[in-house]
Amino acid sequence: MSTPIDREKECPFLLRVFTKQGAHHRLNEFTVDNTPSSDELQLYTWRNATLDEIAQLIQQVIPEAQHHDARISFRLVYLDSARATFLYRDLGRILTSKPSPDQAKTLEDCNFVIGDYLDVAIFIGPPPARQDARAGREGRFNRNPRFGGPRGNDREPREQRFGRDNRDARDSRPAFGNNRRGDRF
Repeated sequence: MSTPIDREKECPFLLRVFTKQGAHHRLNEFTVDNTPSSDELQLYTWRNATLDEIAQLIQQVIPEAQHHDARISFRLVYLDSARATFLYRDLGRILTSKPSPDQAKTLEDCNFVIGDYLDVAIFIGPPPARQDARAGREGRFNRNPRFGGPRGNDREPREQRFGRDNRDARDSRPAFGNNRRGDRF
């Protein structure tokens, strides 16, 4: 939970927000010397600002974010000083049509540090249909899982004839070269 901040007494800080419709910015667009400046919003806010408050400020400026089917996705972009590269972490998603649990998250809850960036993706329309996790192999080739199955589950388990697990079976076979030439196998 975030600490209470008196917004009348504490000075707000500059929050640099980079917006893009349909996707987040690529991480390689953020360098020490360069940021995607054409999509930048500069907001003054406090550490206890919620993602919902920031989404409302974005909606005032960007018409696409006002759409009733808009989904606003927040990503924290921060500098990893040990590696001198930028990294990101997804913070949450706000739906304009209905409440979401991410609305109450504050910047402080998300471990935001002054100097970090917010990368905001605005998606219009319903989210894409989720695919079943089991549909990986079966759904890919429309293979009937009862015939062959995705991993051959309809077959009897194979007897292992190699490795250390089956030394007795290997020792019971005649040694190589003891039989006639064609009987090796």
